[in-house]
Amino acid sequence: MTDKLYTQLFVAFLLFFVHQSFESNSQELESIRNLEGAQRGDVIQGLNQIKKYLKKYGYYSHDIEYMLDDHFDDVLESALKVYQKYLHINVTGRVDSATITAMLTPRCGVPDIVRNPTSKINHLVSNFKFPGKPNKWDFRSYNLSYVIKNDVDVFTEDELAPAYAKAFKSWADVSPFTFTRVKRRGKVEIGFFPKKHGDGFPFGIEFAHTFFPPNGDVHLNANYSWSFNPTEKNEVDVQTVAVHEFGHALGLDHSQFKTAVMYPYIKIGTTHRELTDDDKKGIRALYSS
Repeated sequence: MTDKLYTQLFVAFLLFFVHQSFESNSQELESIRNLEGAQRGDVIQGLNQIKKYLKKYGYYSHDIEYMLDDHFDDVLESALKVYQKYLHINVTGRVDSATITAMLTPRCGVPDIVRNPTSKINHLVSNFKFPGKPNKWDFRSYNLSYVIKNDVDVFTEDELAPAYAKAFKSWADVSPFTFTRVKRRGKVEIGFFPKKHGDGFPFGIEFAHTFFPPNGDVHLNANYSWSFNPTEKNEVDVQTVAVHEFGHALGLDHSQFKTAVMYPYIKIGTTHRELTDDDKKGIRALYSS
């Protein structure tokens, strides 16, 4: 077994409990619009979609598969409250309009919380977060090589290279890293892929997902309309998503702050390429020791 395959399987195992086999897509999630007002004690068809969504993004423990039914139980209420608190929306513990809107918003596929959220709710919130026990690159990898390997021809490698280089430079300017593009066998592989692309984590509404170190591979969802300079409301900015996902590739988890590059939701048709103080503090804290 090659080192690359080993690290892919290792990191996949770490993330397995939040991804599982649930494929969130816009059509499935649209059904949750009919659940507005649902609260503890209700039994309503479709509540399992809310539970699966929360489980995929880390708000449920990995060992409660048997509870993913249509019963609005105490665990669902607690998980909803953590989700609402994380997004700074009104903490009701109910399926309200603000919660539905958030769940239908395209986002990054990396989970928000890689731990059991129902056991230590008061300790989940921080300005910037590391995924469980921080995964980080060894100092010998601070000159990090990357290769562009598309599975789907959205853009050519040479078209993508400038946007990726700018996104990497954002992190190089505030960290000990330098980044070098290579033609083959890079430590980090970046590419566009279809919904199902062989890593066990099929795309739904996510723009992209990324494996934490010691892997760092970045997969972008080819099903969106991508652009280097969005002029239409349905276009997704390549550099905006790249700078976010490269933060994950270095070991950062999501931030709670809506202004941060590492916030899990990215507005389609806009650009958000500049690191905030929160992003800079996060990467410096991760690599300060």
